[in-house]
Amino acid sequence: MAVRRTSAAGQRGQSTVEFALVVIVLFVMLFAVFDFGVFFAGRITATNAARSAARYAATHPTAWSNASSPPSNSIQGRLISGAVPAAISNDDSHVTISYIVPGGGAGTTCGHYSASTNSFVPATGYTQATCVVPGSLIQVHVHYIYTLAGPALSALGLSTNSLTVDGSAAELEER
Repeated sequence: MAVRRTSAAGQRGQSTVEFALVVIVLFVMLFAVFDFGVFFAGRITATNAARSAARYAATHPTAWSNASSPPSNSIQGRLISGAVPAAISNDDSHVTISYIVPGGGAGTTCGHYSASTNSFVPATGYTQATCVVPGSLIQVHVHYIYTLAGPALSALGLSTNSLTVDGSAAELEER
């Protein structure tokens, strides 16, 4: 029976190859954890920014702005300035401000603000004067796409490079 002897140099080479293979997996996992951490921080921040904007809207229900960089004394300004690191565009597909009248069941959406027309859009049977009144519920909804910083998800076999983030909050109008 022949005894196989391995040299110290061969063992060092094998250890180096094993380390190289394992360190790649560890770095992918580390970057994935970092990326998801930033994603969840953005999600929490977007929800908190929606809450802040809804609280501001409760006392300033018609403080709208369709500017790409809205002033801080507008609902959208409170939302966008409070949503950092989330980059939210001030348009109808990313920011929705709805007005809901209380009543039977879940309530009825009586209108919403449209950034494209820079005006209030009432639902059928309502006007701004009958919808934007004390006691109505103002809902601020934000939607944006978070683009992942690294290729960790594709390395793990997932086909997406971005994730959708939604945040929403509602407050009763006070005036």
